[in-house]
Amino acid sequence: MKTLLIAVASLLMASSAMAHTPTQSDSWSTIKKHFSKVVVKEPSVKLDNGPMTSAFFVCKEGNQLRTLKKLTKCVNWRRVGGGDNDRRVCTEEVSYFGYAAIEGTRERCTNYRRVGGSDNDRRVCTNYETYNYTLKLSHEVAVHKAPRNNRDHDRMGRKLFTKTLSIQDCE
Repeated sequence: MKTLLIAVASLLMASSAMAHTPTQSDSWSTIKKHFSKVVVKEPSVKLDNGPMTSAFFVCKEGNQLRTLKKLTKCVNWRRVGGGDNDRRVCTEEVSYFGYAAIEGTRERCTNYRRVGGSDNDRRVCTNYETYNYTLKLSHEVAVHKAPRNNRDHDRMGRKLFTKTLSIQDCE
């Protein structure tokens, strides 16, 4: 009997903890802990010395944004295998912080031309333009209910709420 009561109490506690769907008043860390219940449409930041990254993953340091943790990239490769099994393997990595100036100028392609045959055609930029930009330090982020059987993380359920993400100063 005692075992049955413990099992029922455990089941009730587990179901009440899992029943919580985050609300706009919850912190971002609480909302992101419930990743199985919600889909967060994360804004991106283009790093000057690295890849696109989530705005949740950067902080403000002076007049630039910096990643919260170091990134790694491969700087040395070696070919292994041969024939059909030929592949490249990273032999040396470096760690670095990603940075993005909050204001500045960038270049973007304004015209492309296709080159190559039908099996290996690719687009090559033929004209560039320089433009001024200012990175946003505050984003309105949509939080959606996760669809059932969410195997494709690009799908979103109904919108639950919108919450402001303000990029904080680095510690």
